[in-house]
Amino acid sequence: MRQALKNIYSKSFHPMTDIEENLFNETWKAMNEATDKGFGIRQPVDPDYDFYQELKHNNAVFSAFKVHRAQNDMAAQLLDSEGKLKPFEQWSKEVQPIATHQMEHWLKTEYDTAVIRAHQAADWRQFEREKDILPNLKWLPSTSIHPGADHKIFWGTVLPVDHPFWKSHRPGDRWNCKCPLTSTDEPCTPMDGIPEGGDDDKPADGLKGNPGQTGELFDKSHPYVEHAYDGAEEAVNKFLETSIGTNVPAGLNVHEQRKWIENVHRTEEKLKLEQGKLMTFEEANGMKGNPHYKEDVGYRENCQSCVVANELRRRGYNVEAQIRIKSDSRNIPQQLSSKTEWAWIDPKTGERPKKLTAGGQYWDRNLHKEKAKSAAEMKKEFDELTKEAGRYHLSFNWKGRSIEGHIITAERFGNGGLRLYDPQIGKIVEWKDLKKNIRTEYGIRLYRVDNMLINEDIIGGIVREASE
Repeated sequence: MRQALKNIYSKSFHPMTDIEENLFNETWKAMNEATDKGFGIRQPVDPDYDFYQELKHNNAVFSAFKVHRAQNDMAAQLLDSEGKLKPFEQWSKEVQPIATHQMEHWLKTEYDTAVIRAHQAADWRQFEREKDILPNLKWLPSTSIHPGADHKIFWGTVLPVDHPFWKSHRPGDRWNCKCPLTSTDEPCTPMDGIPEGGDDDKPADGLKGNPGQTGELFDKSHPYVEHAYDGAEEAVNKFLETSIGTNVPAGLNVHEQRKWIENVHRTEEKLKLEQGKLMTFEEANGMKGNPHYKEDVGYRENCQSCVVANELRRRGYNVEAQIRIKSDSRNIPQQLSSKTEWAWIDPKTGERPKKLTAGGQYWDRNLHKEKAKSAAEMKKEFDELTKEAGRYHLSFNWKGRSIEGHIITAERFGNGGLRLYDPQIGKIVEWKDLKKNIRTEYGIRLYRVDNMLINEDIIGGIVREASE
């Protein structure tokens, strides 16, 4: 807390437009722990994994709005009655009640409610999946030792999962509500017996949405959002974009985004350079990634490090490819020659990207032997495997050479267009020329790279800061 207070006190911090990161991290951590406790920790194979990540992203939004409120309440006490900045020790002592109230007492209540609502979100997801078998839901009495009067009117109500009643009233829409909801095949409550409830039974602000449908444990009717201070929305959007979303490819959930940002920082440390703005194809290429091509044979046999340098340049790293030394078994480019995907890590699995094959061989039942697919079949499979817009690495064996191969890059555009590029020699490659030189019996091995993490353990042996 003391570091957070120092940051808020600092002249460089602007409470209206910034979000104090220490307070945010502690709040987001608490909300995510509540989610894990109530919803359960989900793995990528779980059908609710994407929804689980959506909950955590919305936790970040809620946490940022909460911190914006707290930091501004504390910053409002910075000046004395004469408009002069108070000494830090005096100010920090005076705002301690605000910090304790909002960042401890309120946070504890929010945590407890988040656990309950996360559990109810998990239940609702299950209700949706099982409604063909158990079509109705029943509101059960509170499990609290001393239940409040609110919600009592709804106890025992039985209605279909999709009934509009559940959009207006639901266990968990009051603070610390402990009413369970269960699926059942019991008959529904008659229409004239459905309770409407009074003002005291309406959902509390911040708890109006169904978390099992919205992915929000606290919705936008919460005072942190509904009655946010000026500049809050802009500050939150800016903070979340720069802290968990800058230069991050689309399609990653918030957990994977965090891993991506951490990977960027560790890569910067390994390479001793900072990531800049994303480079266009023209900015990244033109032999800038392999400028020593003519100087040594090791730079004419280092295609495996050239494709990595090319991808990093597109991401904004000003790097060039390292030399391949065939006689040195410890040389990373030499090791990459047999496992080019070693340079990358799939953020979803934590493993190397899986190689896919276009073309290759198949078993001919009539001839009872293996045959190579045609170039046309190889191209058709290649187009199918690279139909998603993105950047890919393609490796293949040269025709007429026993085991020698090569690796180049491919970029698929949103309109279906394709650009093949050989970063080792700095030239665009035409498919009609490429297919003539490929050993079709081995096909093309490929994997997407623009959405892969960098293997920071070996990246320093593959590329280095550009010498230009």
